[in-house]
Amino acid sequence: MDTIERLGEVTLRVLQRAYYHALGFLIWLILVLRKLGRLMAGFESRRIYPFFESRGVEFRDYVVLKAQLLIFIYFIAAVLYIFGFAYSKALVVLILAGAALLLLVTGQLRQCFASDYPPYRDFFLAYLLLTTLLVLVKLALPELRTGYPYLHLLLISVAGVLAFTLYFKHRYSRDYTYGRVVRGGSVARVRVSYDIRAGVKPGEHLVHNQAGAEEGDLVKLRVERGIFNLRGGRVSEILEVVGDEEPD
Repeated sequence: MDTIERLGEVTLRVLQRAYYHALGFLIWLILVLRKLGRLMAGFESRRIYPFFESRGVEFRDYVVLKAQLLIFIYFIAAVLYIFGFAYSKALVVLILAGAALLLLVTGQLRQCFASDYPPYRDFFLAYLLLTTLLVLVKLALPELRTGYPYLHLLLISVAGVLAFTLYFKHRYSRDYTYGRVVRGGSVARVRVSYDIRAGVKPGEHLVHNQAGAEEGDLVKLRVERGIFNLRGGRVSEILEVVGDEEPD
């Protein structure tokens, strides 16, 4: 009995030390990433974003582009890790890309989208969590004893994507967006930014202008979407002139 108690005490001390070491490492990692983020922000504002800005890319679209790139890198690193390719390197990339995405989502993304922040937050965090879940399932149950050893990973990924798509469409989807009139007329040219709720990509569109919108006006635009929305929404016409700022 004494031996069992001593083993229990030793195990408890080891777990406590592991917990404090892990907590200390996480705090250190957060501080390092914040410092690195501040350094990168200065370099980014001077060297990287001006390249995109000169090509007509707004800062909020640039931030979304960064988030998409990070989630893609995170997914590729997870796939490499799951299937055992470059195991240790993939793990490092997985941790760094995940941490960078979390900082971006809770930082610049929040600042850029204000009242529209929740759908962007849910979108990127959902795919981050789903990818992380696949990694954890792989660690807990590496393979099935069937002719399809990775069938469970496939089923989880498909079910996760479908469930989130239905949730997102029900909660956030809309059939309109906002844009700025670049050229007036009966068929106007409008510029729109990335709108995850309407499924619209940034760019300029020719639309019907029955609202009499003029150059420089901020307008509400109708968006037509397919059943599965594989190609994104299509901006079709100006519904109304809304003023200088997008309504909440």
